[in-house]
Amino acid sequence: MAKGDRNMGWPGFFRVFTVLCAIMLLLVQHYLDLTAPGSGARQTLSVYEGLTLWSIPALFMLWGMFALEEGKPQVSASLLGLALPAFCLLVFWGAVYAVVSHLLGGGALTWGGVWSALASAARGNTSSHLWVLYPLIGLYLVHPIIHRFTASASRGEILYFLALCFLFAYLLPQLPAFLGASSAVLQQLYRLQVHLVLGWAGCYVGGWYLRHFTISRLAEYILYILGALGLAVTLAARPGGLFDPTLLRQFQYGSLSAALTAAALCTLFRYVLGISEERSRRRAVSGIGACAFGVYLVHYLWVLVFQRLGISLLSFPPVLSVPLFALVFFLLSLPFAWLISLVPGVGTKLT
Repeated sequence: MAKGDRNMGWPGFFRVFTVLCAIMLLLVQHYLDLTAPGSGARQTLSVYEGLTLWSIPALFMLWGMFALEEGKPQVSASLLGLALPAFCLLVFWGAVYAVVSHLLGGGALTWGGVWSALASAARGNTSSHLWVLYPLIGLYLVHPIIHRFTASASRGEILYFLALCFLFAYLLPQLPAFLGASSAVLQQLYRLQVHLVLGWAGCYVGGWYLRHFTISRLAEYILYILGALGLAVTLAARPGGLFDPTLLRQFQYGSLSAALTAAALCTLFRYVLGISEERSRRRAVSGIGACAFGVYLVHYLWVLVFQRLGISLLSFPPVLSVPLFALVFFLLSLPFAWLISLVPGVGTKLT
């Protein structure tokens, strides 16, 4: 159990909210190029994109939160219990989307077509929203090492690791906009090539840290302030925003501003927006949270179905249709994700 984590319902609650926002982000990005440059619809979609960009680093925080808190550090357990299932998940859903797209296009279902879809997915030809599984598989491959570190390291050592992630993965990539690409300081720092703290490792460990340890009230407030500033910078740095020329790097999944917002919201859900202690409510939210990533995997099927039916998010005012469509897709996908999770042996691995 996480130290000081009395309200165990909050991780599921945070996972549901994160997946809902991730669906909003994917919907916005799907329709963004279909709008005219400078139009009101495009501006609205761009704002929604900025408001939900944090959901991707939050997903990696959640994966680390659960894998490092509840998993095992053995290599075999990591490879067979995390990395291999994640790869099979990628291949399975990649094939599902290929087959469904083929059927919706008027094609016929054949065993040869299914096998071809599986082989194509194994080679990396998958639906665009499944890209998050690739870096997740990479994290699961090094999970035994990270887990061994978090299990034995002191709090100060973990904070040192997170500080290195903050420096090399988030802060340094912003320097070219301010110091210039030829900055001597930047060149020296890049020559260090500290790859261990690049990528999503900081979010993976950071999510576990925020669940495992109780932070001080001062640190909590600082995270809220930084998260709010991060969200403001993300919105300002969006294409067409206030500071687009110099802060464009902040409008990315792995940007400092998105990571700070994700950390602040994670903290907010733990200390402020937790679930009632009443058992049935906690059980319900935990159950939905357990199926939330399955909802993420399933929801794009409904996007394809709605497209086939000629129902478009852009047929309505985007300021209302973006959250409404995301909620509808979430609710439509939830029972299917739950039913898949009940399949004996493999259900939980597919969601």
